[in-house]
Amino acid sequence: MPIGAMACAEWLNMIKDSESGLQERLVEIYGDDALILEDRKMIFLRALEGFATQFGGDREVVISRAPGRINLLGNHIDHRGGFVNYMAINRDTLMVASARQDDTVEMRNTNLGRFPPRSFEIGNLLPPEMRGNWLKYIEGLDLLPGDWSNYVQAAVLHLQDRFPNQHLNGMDLVVTGDVPIAAGLSSSSTLVVTSLQAALHFSALTLPREELAEFCGDAEWYVGTRGGAGDHAAMLYAKRQAVLPLRFFPLETSEVLLPEGYRVVACNSFVEHAPPGIFNERIATYEIGFLLIKSRFPRYAPKLERLRDLSSDHLGIPLKEIYNMIKHLPSRMSRSEILTALPDHVEFLQTLFSPHGEPRDGYRIRQVMVFGLAECARGAQCKDLLESGDMDGFGRLKYCSHDGDRRFDFTSGDQGKSVDNAVGDGVLDQLILDLESGESEKVNRAQIHHQPGGYDCSCEELDLLVDLSATVDGVVGAGLAGGGLGGCVLVVVKESAVNTLIQKLNDAFYTPRNLSNGTLVCASVAGSGLI
Repeated sequence: MPIGAMACAEWLNMIKDSESGLQERLVEIYGDDALILEDRKMIFLRALEGFATQFGGDREVVISRAPGRINLLGNHIDHRGGFVNYMAINRDTLMVASARQDDTVEMRNTNLGRFPPRSFEIGNLLPPEMRGNWLKYIEGLDLLPGDWSNYVQAAVLHLQDRFPNQHLNGMDLVVTGDVPIAAGLSSSSTLVVTSLQAALHFSALTLPREELAEFCGDAEWYVGTRGGAGDHAAMLYAKRQAVLPLRFFPLETSEVLLPEGYRVVACNSFVEHAPPGIFNERIATYEIGFLLIKSRFPRYAPKLERLRDLSSDHLGIPLKEIYNMIKHLPSRMSRSEILTALPDHVEFLQTLFSPHGEPRDGYRIRQVMVFGLAECARGAQCKDLLESGDMDGFGRLKYCSHDGDRRFDFTSGDQGKSVDNAVGDGVLDQLILDLESGESEKVNRAQIHHQPGGYDCSCEELDLLVDLSATVDGVVGAGLAGGGLGGCVLVVVKESAVNTLIQKLNDAFYTPRNLSNGTLVCASVAGSGLI
């Protein structure tokens, strides 16, 4: 149970007392591993000392926490209604916060070199007359790109928009953490979640538990991204020692254990994410492809609410008919071609186009749609594979998922070969022939979950990490984490092979690049909340 609010100095005393209520609370969150507990205490100490230095040890504070997260299977589909399979891990963002009487939010970060002090007034940024239409409000913003304060503003201002007539108290706050930045572990979303938890507490407001994740996802649109709420859901709903299969529309969660004897290792490439425009472009591509399917196959349109619905089970048709539908999608389309093809959706399309530039070679319609449909199928199988202990089957899907993002292939040597994930008519025709062959091996190979498609959000370093990991005996699967274009690779490996994997990556990847070893053996921890 949360401890609540107390003077910052009292929190500091509790950290030093191994018999205190704080120790019990930390065990609830992290388990009883002494090394992990000691490591986490150092982060709490840094946050509290930072607040005491900036605002005084006598101030009454709460500690808001959100963990980093990893997704074992189901990339890029939380906003399409597909199953994602999350773990919260032993890396955190902590916010030590104290209420103010006015509506000013004073922000400090213990990493001053990277995150300078910031301040804003809630009523100044979101005056009463602008409340009640969040999407219209955020479309007119001109923010400092990439500034850390945007994520705090996102949560607080969206809360004010949700309760337009409520006075929200400001806060003095200090943030610290060790979730790797721009590494695909959702460090930015941890700021949204910790900020919302603190703001709700100080304003004595509540939101239904099942709405919290989507609320945070909508809030984060403030910074210019157009992603879903899966990352926030992972932080909010995760359970210690469990994988969280989850999907939206409506929210549905369950729990499954990672089979005994296996670990997940996050391997940081130290390549930071690209700007959000590419991610927004891929999401727009999903929307465009889905509209094209509904317009060209109107008899199915009433049953198609989300991309996940474009399946043989949901529509009651053979898989070969799904492949025939995909054949009616162009490989690529320019904006002018899209607007011509979808004249009834011009206003929606213009809104869809606004957060990103037009891709030089057009939107990758067909290959992105194949990836999304296949990844929905892969994500839905994850729980059963883990429950049954079929780690080889899980690993095959994990590798296939990464192949849909892959840009380079290093399996033939040190020089990566460029990969083209285009899905031509010949590929689809062969899949249909295989389905009709009656030969079990061919029929199995043609199933949608075995098709990589082409979301194309990996990079050279991530592909190399995956291919190096695959050479280690005991590794069952590997693939990028998060949005891609940099960040981390997740490797699922037998516990007995963890050290061999770490040594292999250190020798073949980190040392030649003069990088510190970027591997983290992940522990599954509890979800976010007030301490």
